[in-house]
Amino acid sequence: MAADLIGGFIGTLFVISVMSMLWRDNLFFRFGQAAIMGATIAHYIFMNFQSVYKNGIIPLMAGNVMFVIPILLGLLMYTRLSKDIAWLAKYPTSVLVGVGTGVMITGTLRGQIIDQVKQTVLDAFTGINGIIILVGVVTALSFFLFTKEHTGALGTCVKIGRVFLMISLGANFSGELIWYLTQMIGRLMYILNEFVWPLLGA
Repeated sequence: MAADLIGGFIGTLFVISVMSMLWRDNLFFRFGQAAIMGATIAHYIFMNFQSVYKNGIIPLMAGNVMFVIPILLGLLMYTRLSKDIAWLAKYPTSVLVGVGTGVMITGTLRGQIIDQVKQTVLDAFTGINGIIILVGVVTALSFFLFTKEHTGALGTCVKIGRVFLMISLGANFSGELIWYLTQMIGRLMYILNEFVWPLLGA
């Protein structure tokens, strides 16, 4: 019981330290921020070492010599710690950027362009909701057409698209606001359930 109370107190301390930023920047906030960032970085370092050991060292020790290449590239990233050999880190960085760009472009084209256009057109034949979405997509895209003056029929499309954009941005903003409020309520409930009520014996 005492251990749970101490844990609740420490958690409450960090929650209040981070929330103290709502008042102004202060030493208490900086302490909480530094502690949380340190714990997060330590967690990621541990997870990364575990991933390297599981996905690189173990297969290498099992005889798969091809894993020498990614392990060597990973070690070269640490050459940035020395000014004399920091240039060696350009090689693994180039590989990461190249592979990441290739994967990102493929995923973006398929997931955010091709499939979105396909689904928008197909949904237009399913009912009024699909038609509204199709109109919203076409008119919203016309708002970003800057090679022609927004007059006449294009101007009308742009005005309609502006309305759809405002509705979409408003819905996104309200969703973000609800998410933040949910997180705030969750932290306040944590303080009550893990520290206040146990402290009062409730």
